[in-house]
Order: sequence, then structure tokens, then C-alpha cells
Amino acid sequence: MNKTQNVKKKEQVGGTRIPRQARAQGVRECLDHVGVENEMPALFTTTGTTSVLASDVTVEIHNRVHPLNQIVNIIGEAASKKSAMDEIFEELAYELIEEKWRIVEEEKKWRQEAKRDRNAKKQKDKPRFPLRVQTLNTTVANLAERLEDVDGKRAISFTPEIDIPLTKWGKTGTNEFSTMLRLSYDGSCYEREAKSLEAANVHIRSLQWSVIMCGQPESLYKLMSNMTNGLLSRAAIAKMHDNTYDLFCSDRPFTDDEKRRIHEVAHLLGLMKGTMVVPKLEARSIKWANNVCMTAAKDGNDVMARCRLRDHISAYRMTVCLMLFKVAERLIKEHGYEGAEKVLVENPDITAKMIVDEQTPTMLKVYDNIADYILDMDMLYFGDKLKANYEDKNCRVIGEERSYRTANDSIYECLPKVFSREMLVQQCKMNNGEEPTNQKVNSMLFNWKQKKLIEKQNTGSFEKIG
Repeated sequence: MNKTQNVKKKEQVGGTRIPRQARAQGVRECLDHVGVENEMPALFTTTGTTSVLASDVTVEIHNRVHPLNQIVNIIGEAASKKSAMDEIFEELAYELIEEKWRIVEEEKKWRQEAKRDRNAKKQKDKPRFPLRVQTLNTTVANLAERLEDVDGKRAISFTPEIDIPLTKWGKTGTNEFSTMLRLSYDGSCYEREAKSLEAANVHIRSLQWSVIMCGQPESLYKLMSNMTNGLLSRAAIAKMHDNTYDLFCSDRPFTDDEKRRIHEVAHLLGLMKGTMVVPKLEARSIKWANNVCMTAAKDGNDVMARCRLRDHISAYRMTVCLMLFKVAERLIKEHGYEGAEKVLVENPDITAKMIVDEQTPTMLKVYDNIADYILDMDMLYFGDKLKANYEDKNCRVIGEERSYRTANDSIYECLPKVFSREMLVQQCKMNNGEEPTNQKVNSMLFNWKQKKLIEKQNTGSFEKIG
């Protein structure tokens, strides 16, 4: 079998990022719905929605309890089949959407009654309408009030077009939206004060909210117009497959059986509770972050070093979401759907106990793949804009594959065992095509010394010890 046949066979068998063993009931149907080429956007949509379904689940990451909240951006050109993400969201969030429309009808009825009785001496207080599925086609003030009404549960906003909030709110509103997104990722306190009695006064102790936005690259750049305020590092970007020259292929809707299987797991996710402690995943996350940091340090790649700072946290949360699906699948297999529901209600600690067994080598590898992919997308869309020397040299995406430079291609590895400052300057010029500034050289040397990669000699030269 030649190389071309090998590649074709690999594509036919399935995706290289999420193996079949890691695709539990619910995940399997969602990823199969889009095919191999778009499995990562589908996965990000799936985990982003799961973060809200499992509203009572948190995870301990690096000695701190984190929410599962996620900020997901699905980016693709026009007609790149982003609508498939809408379908995945609608099936996973089926119960929440049904609840939303029931509450919307209740609110309409209340508004009609309030309008009818507006001249009455005694006015009824406005009740709360806890919509957990929030539209972004509203004002920032209305959105803030809606999120306050959710009463500690997680809410989610899904929009098929990033331009909807950007166009409606303008620059001022978009800036506040960005602030809300950053606070929601951390589950931080969000407050909004106004003097007027009619204006929105909002006090949320912990903002629990996930957002999934689809759009084209131009819209992403508008959303991330300030790339240094922390929003970029908190967001996970997934790229739709470029189907410009694909032959026509009709979309395949979910079958009734697939919908049933998704709805079953989604319902069980809503019953799960507790703080997940997963030590093997913890160790894997630390290892990944340190490896990327070391790779970036060896090549003086400041942008890669900065981009990776929260990418491992986002990948951690996503992987925990996949593990929750595995727990739900095991419960269904062992007890049946109704039995699984009973177990989760009667034993609130069962999820935290069972998830420990889901730290399999396959799932830990999936964590690496997700973290690598998030970092790749950061660099792909924003590497040049952050004025880095990164030009697809350390790692890059070619088609659907991740490609690394070898260690011997980094600036650090290209230098001899003992080198001078002048030799480092020359090596930087050879690798990057331009002469580095003194500040850049000083920074590289400082980082290498901090990481015990080099020692300074009495002669003024440097010796590699890494």
C-alpha cells in the first residue's frame, strides 16, 4: 500500500484527534454528524453546551475550583456549514430550549396583564424569568439583568453570527460584552450600577455563563479588537473546514434514534453534581504547559509563550466535559436510562467517584490534542497580528494536520554547546530573517537562565546545560 492509499485509509477510518474510544454516547452522535473534517468545531460546540448542562459540576484545576464555563468561537467562511453547529447545540440543549419557550410564554402573559393593569393603584412586582438560554440580540443591560435572574445556574448564549452583538451594541457595548465574557470565564463577580430607578442595577456574585459564537474571520477580529485584554487567552477558537472546492454533498440530519441518545445523556448531565478531582489529568496539563513554555523559550517565541497561558485550562475543562459523557454512558449501560437517572438523584457523589476511572491514556491523549489545537488556532489567527516572529516555524496547521519543527530547528538547539552573545544574534537572524533587538536578546538569555538551560561563564560566554 503506497503513501497516498495510507492517507486515504486514515481519512476513511476516522479523525486523528478524537479516537472512537473517547467518543461516548452523545459525543459520538454529534461528531459523526459533521464528519472528520469538522470534528473539532463540533467538539467545541459539544463541550461548550455541556458546560451549561452540567451546571452543578465544577473541577479542581491547579488547587483552585473552576467552573466549566467556556467561550467558544467557531470560525469559517460563508457557506462552510457552520449551521451544523446550530443543530448540535439545539439537540444537546433540547430541555433548556423547551424550558426557555415555556418561560417566554409566561413572560408574555405577565406583560399583557401588566399592560392591562398599568393604571391600577397597586402594581404587581415583576417576577423573575430565569432563562438559561440567552439571546445576544438584546442590549447589554437587558442581558445583564437576564443573567442575574438565572439564580446561580449556568446560562448559555449561542449565536450563529458574531456580528449580531457587535452590530447591535457598537464599540461601547462591545467593550462591556468583552468584560462580561472575561468575568464569566473565571466565574467572577459582575456588578452594574445606575442611578436611575428604571436602569439596570445588577449584582451577580458569580457570573456563570458560557458563550458559543459562529462567524467569519473578519467578525472574529472585530470581537478581539483588543488582543491584550485577556479575552483571546480565554477563548477557544475552532476552524471550519475550507469546502471551497469540495464536491457537492448533501447534509445528513440527525435521525430520531440519534436525537434520543443525545437527549438521554444531556438529561443525565443536568443531574450531575460535585467538584471533579482528576489527578492524572492535572499532571498531564502541567506537563503540556511546561513543554510548550520550554519550546517557546528555546526559540524566543514570546507569542507562543503568552498564548499558551490559559489554553491548558480551556482544554482541561473540555476534557472533563468529555469524561462526564463517559460517566453517563457507563451509568446507562449498567442501570439503563431510568436507572441511571435514579442513581444520580440518590447518590450525588457518584459522578466525582466515577470520573476518576475515565483518566485513561486515550482521554489524556485527547487532552493533548485539544490543547495543541487551541494553541494552533491562536497562532494561526493572531500570531502575525501580535507582531511575533512566528511564521509557521515552531508549529503550524497544514490542512487538518499539526506539524512541528524539530527541536534541532529552535534557536537554542542550533547554537553550539558554548556560545557568545554575538553568536546568538547571528542565529536569530538566520532563523527569523531579521536582526533581533538588544531587548529581545536580553530577554532570551534571561529566560534560558531562569529555566536552567544555560550558565554564564567567566569569559562572558554561555554554556548550554539543558
